[in-house]
Amino acid sequence: MTLNPFFYHIFESLPRQGPGCMSATRKAFSYLPPLSKDANILDIGCGSGTQTRDLASLTSGTITAVDNHNPFLDIIDAKAKEDGTAGRIKTVYASMDALPFERGQFDLIWSEGAIFIIGFEKGLWTWKPFLKKGGYLVVSDAAWFEPNPPDELVQWWEKEGYIPKTEGQLRELVKIAGYRLIATYRLPEAGWWENYYVPMLARIAELKTTHGSDPEHAAILDSLEAEAETYRKYQRYYGYTFFIMQSM
Repeated sequence: MTLNPFFYHIFESLPRQGPGCMSATRKAFSYLPPLSKDANILDIGCGSGTQTRDLASLTSGTITAVDNHNPFLDIIDAKAKEDGTAGRIKTVYASMDALPFERGQFDLIWSEGAIFIIGFEKGLWTWKPFLKKGGYLVVSDAAWFEPNPPDELVQWWEKEGYIPKTEGQLRELVKIAGYRLIATYRLPEAGWWENYYVPMLARIAELKTTHGSDPEHAAILDSLEAEAETYRKYQRYYGYTFFIMQSM
């Protein structure tokens, strides 16, 4: 997926590039059995690495953070040097559908709010070969929480080009791909508002004063505002669900 450079300009200074929060990362991680002290972990679609650093606080293993935008990786490298985790966190520039790793290399693959880029089903199959036998995969993705969502909401998702599945449908895809589903966990509202939309909307307001006269930039800013408003109106119908799985 190739994004407009202005999109990256919006998000490079934000703590997160998608919904999430430390408490949710910790909760999802808590469903896993204890990992070995030298566990090899892969964080796919890491962005600027907020959850990467959270994972580093939860394990003594090594973490490889992968993204296809180098400035995000530079942020991770700089912060790892600052907090003393540079020896355990390394960054790799790569696409999530063409990962440059060995088969069976990782004990745990983690991906928060990024699997939609490749698609939930394709991600499960594409990333599985990189797990060790019995290794773990944890992803979060959009899902319908209630049946019969309003037409306006469905149309918004159609415009975005990614239609959520129900949690039941996603569970079935997990099973078909040969994983054992350990648990699911819904991202709480704070992961959307306090940690994502509040700073994003503040950034949008700032950029409207400097870039709002450019039609292309204004359209991107308006689209992101519409995303936040859509969640405010319809959050009962959808959200992110973590799927904690073990490769069989």
